[in-house]
Amino acid sequence: MASLLRDLPLRGILIYVSNTFCFSLISFLVKELSEEFRVAELLLVRFSCTFLGLVVLIQFRGGFYILKTRKTLDLAIRSGAGMIAIALSFVAFSGAILADATALVFSAPLFTLLLSVPVLSERITLSKSFAVLMGFLGVMLITRPGFSEGSSALYAALGSALFFAIVTVWLRRLNKTEHPLAISFYYNFTGFLVFLLWSWSGGWSEAWRQNLEMLMLLGLLGIIQQVMLTYSFRYAEASLLAPFDYLSLPLALLFGFWFWNEFPDWISLLGSAVIVLSGMMLMVGQWKGLFSAAKFDRNLKQ
Repeated sequence: MASLLRDLPLRGILIYVSNTFCFSLISFLVKELSEEFRVAELLLVRFSCTFLGLVVLIQFRGGFYILKTRKTLDLAIRSGAGMIAIALSFVAFSGAILADATALVFSAPLFTLLLSVPVLSERITLSKSFAVLMGFLGVMLITRPGFSEGSSALYAALGSALFFAIVTVWLRRLNKTEHPLAISFYYNFTGFLVFLLWSWSGGWSEAWRQNLEMLMLLGLLGIIQQVMLTYSFRYAEASLLAPFDYLSLPLALLFGFWFWNEFPDWISLLGSAVIVLSGMMLMVGQWKGLFSAAKFDRNLKQ
């Protein structure tokens, strides 16, 4: 298992990029549907569809024996952090400029790098430390705490980034011993129960029938995104995959401008650019390590 986790990083990257694209489409649907539905209802759609899809998939992958686990605490941390992260991201996408919210949500690699040191025993170099500081400067430019009224949705996006970082690190940790479908099953089953009770207690919107196709698409994308996310960490390091989240930024700018005539101000654009630059610095460092390791392996075989 350990060699499998290290030997297929490119497969992990391709799967993770697919997950990122799905997440961009989900953010678009959430913003579009939030005018007629409460966030809890949209979360229920996402979790219920993903949970049912996983039940079917698990049957084809060998049955429910794969759900056996001894990592109850780790699964609880991953599930709790994941529910909080996605709930905050839905709040952010529904209430802020889509590009700003996306930039903050995908500042998660900065937190991922910091968490990977104590949890995964990964190294953090001087160049990585500088990249992290740059990234947080970008975050400050978008939120501008103390210098503007700001939006609670932006702070929800920042909170989402922190909890997504916890998810990223714990997925990598769990994938060393647990089946990816088992990790997804427990997370989505818990989310389904939580948001069903939340939606039930708050009452139901009246627009379900009129928006059924979009709701079904949201659920389908949730299934694909969840499976892709979980499997990607089976093949590549958390710090290698995290910077690819930034591929969502140009899509968010396009969606926001095309559908809602949104465009961030120049300070927010500068902050987004700084966050992306810091992510690219992290990615370049990881790629250098990857190519060096590959060259070392070739030399050993010669």
